[in-house]
Amino acid sequence: IYTDKYDVDKSMKKSNYFKVSICSTMLSAFLLLTLNTYCTEPPVKKNQSKLVKVNFFKVASDTANSAIIIDTSHYSSVFAEVRNYRIFLPPAYFSNPLKRYPVIYFYHGWSERFFGVTGTAGYDKGAENNGDNIANYVAKHDVIVVKPDGFNANDDEAYKLQPYNVDPVVSSRQFPIYFPEFVKYIDTHFKTIADRNHRAVSGLSMGGFMTFVIAGKYPDMVSAAGNFCGSYEFFIGPYKFPVEYCNAGMYNNYNGVNVRLNYGDKDNLRFYHQDMNRIWTQVLNNYAYKIYDAQHITCGMSEMFDFILETFKYPPAKPQRWNHIDIYPEFLVWDYSVSSDRFLPGFTVLENVDKRGFRCSVRQFIPDGELMPMVNLSITTAPIYEKNKLYLINDVDSKGKNISQKKIFSDGFGRIKIQLNGGIHNVGINKELDKPNISIASFNIINMNWAVSKKEVAVSLIALNKGMQIALDVKANIIAFRNNTEILKQQIHFGDIGINEIKKSDAPFFFKTKSDSIEISKFKISIYDNNKNTWSEYIEVPVKKELGEIKDFEIADGRYFTVVKAGVDSESVFLGRGNGDGIANPGESFVVLIKSQNKYYRSNLFTTDQYINPSGVNKRLSDSWEAYDGIGPSAKYNIPLIAADCPEGHVVNFAAEYWEPENRNHLIKQGAISVPVTGIDKTAPIIEWVHITGDNTVQVKLCDGANIKFTTARFIPKENLKDIKDNEVQPLKNIFIYNLNDSGINGDRIAGDNVFSFKIPAQTFYMYHVEITAADVFGNEVKEMQGKTFVVH
Repeated sequence: IYTDKYDVDKSMKKSNYFKVSICSTMLSAFLLLTLNTYCTEPPVKKNQSKLVKVNFFKVASDTANSAIIIDTSHYSSVFAEVRNYRIFLPPAYFSNPLKRYPVIYFYHGWSERFFGVTGTAGYDKGAENNGDNIANYVAKHDVIVVKPDGFNANDDEAYKLQPYNVDPVVSSRQFPIYFPEFVKYIDTHFKTIADRNHRAVSGLSMGGFMTFVIAGKYPDMVSAAGNFCGSYEFFIGPYKFPVEYCNAGMYNNYNGVNVRLNYGDKDNLRFYHQDMNRIWTQVLNNYAYKIYDAQHITCGMSEMFDFILETFKYPPAKPQRWNHIDIYPEFLVWDYSVSSDRFLPGFTVLENVDKRGFRCSVRQFIPDGELMPMVNLSITTAPIYEKNKLYLINDVDSKGKNISQKKIFSDGFGRIKIQLNGGIHNVGINKELDKPNISIASFNIINMNWAVSKKEVAVSLIALNKGMQIALDVKANIIAFRNNTEILKQQIHFGDIGINEIKKSDAPFFFKTKSDSIEISKFKISIYDNNKNTWSEYIEVPVKKELGEIKDFEIADGRYFTVVKAGVDSESVFLGRGNGDGIANPGESFVVLIKSQNKYYRSNLFTTDQYINPSGVNKRLSDSWEAYDGIGPSAKYNIPLIAADCPEGHVVNFAAEYWEPENRNHLIKQGAISVPVTGIDKTAPIIEWVHITGDNTVQVKLCDGANIKFTTARFIPKENLKDIKDNEVQPLKNIFIYNLNDSGINGDRIAGDNVFSFKIPAQTFYMYHVEITAADVFGNEVKEMQGKTFVVH
């Protein structure tokens, strides 16, 4: 066994790689053997073989024409522990030291490990999966397959069947964060073609879920993703603040990646796959799926791997303009670096990113979750600009209320660092004499409460010029992304649009879907002005079928109710916030409970009513159905908030949705609900959370249908200091009371975001209980002692 030193890639430094000359019978002799051999390393000249420390792994190969299977491990800095993996190498891997191979990273499912499947229904080798398995495929194709271990238990814990630290998130292990490190390790230690064009991810069930998560998070690292019967939705992300991640809404993450789903017609998950297909087939051209006569298995494995290898032959190019949604406060994508100080569950959303700018926001959930403007957001672009040059950064929100222009110099690499917050930002990156830059800021349905299938829907577009010159006589042509939607009026006009101006089209465009099974319609907006400048964007409009009226429902406005849980169970819970009389009043937040077969179902509501969810409030909770179907997705339900100024007798129209169970399926029931509003606001503000930042700023998030009159934080020193062993620490007696503000001063980051703040002057380092008092302009007051201890310094 010896090594040769040779150039692997001119773009990489010279590296030492193993060239192992050994016949299959010798490999069999080393089966189950692990040892280390040490040899003295003499001076080496170029191209001269040298002896090195060699680690023999657990190796299996039945014949010279069989895949070589290695079970081994490496140290992970991300996990701070040794991690196991299995790698499948082609039969001729060791015979040609110069040949390099593409790689598929395969993620196993629930109860499985890197070395195989619990029981007998495997898919690794031999006759498993009726011979349609990884080893048999690798034996006949020039590809490497790597199976990382999803095991997520510590040595002192009971054995866990749940891999990848999802649903629930119980440790600090972040398997998506681990992926780049693992790829770098494999590329360093094996003869891979180390680029995204020859790298893919695939997996089964929970591993299928991880396949879509990783491909969506790293479209710049993989060119294909193949999902077998993948789970639909799980909690995943940072240990202290995971998010509910649903694949159906993450479709914009797959720019530049070919994506496929294989599932069985007898798979318990098939109903969720159908849910996703109703959306993904309408918005993606790079997505394919196939249904097999199968259960929950790796159905059609060879076909899936063929799909991946075909992608390696004709890999999708890097998109000129891309979108990305990420669940982590800090991430890298397409050479853009994004970081934030978010400490709550949320999604950072980047849209229409190209050299001229982007749109960004941070939301509690997607697509329309409440914004998080209190988050500090830093975006460093890819090195695509002139070095050390001045750029003008236009920043406009979607309503044109907040407009700014900043001068920022690019750095010595051609990157630009832009500081923002978690609100909506339409960012234009310009030189002083750059052309106009038109984008779509938003759109509105103007002839109905929501788009209804098979009816003429009028859509008004709002355009924004974030460039450096006026755009003259701006027009737009609209084209449907799918032929199941008809455009009734194709061209609209905006007229002239000035720098940083937002302007609504002079008339709407009209469309009509040809079927009532369409859940989303996508449109390409091609924009141009009279100077022959052109721009294009896509918008997606949710569509609902014609809804019948639901009359049998209750308003839970601060009431205990026994409601359906997990489809077939029940629970008694306190729902909503108000006087509990079952009548919607201004200032109340409530849950609509739909009665069906003498049971109450919490409902997911949609409305565009101006008196619902003032200041962008949008609260959504989940009811997990895992106990019913063993899978884990959840039925969603909303808690709409009524504005305090809602007129007496005003009727709010909602599109409502809820789930009913049927043979492990979830029947999605929909209907229209009308809720009259009466009375006046007698509901106190809701304290959502309290936080103290590292710079000693106290933050309190409030929710109320009216304006807040005052908010105070009362800091009471702890008297019981049993957790402090230093007997010289003397309890403090002083109580501090601070008035908090939402005006963007004295430590408050953003005015009007309902986060009330104050930067506390330097104090003696000590622990406090905190009591928050808040009242709205109607005198409705809340006073709450927080349950945790806060540190002030």
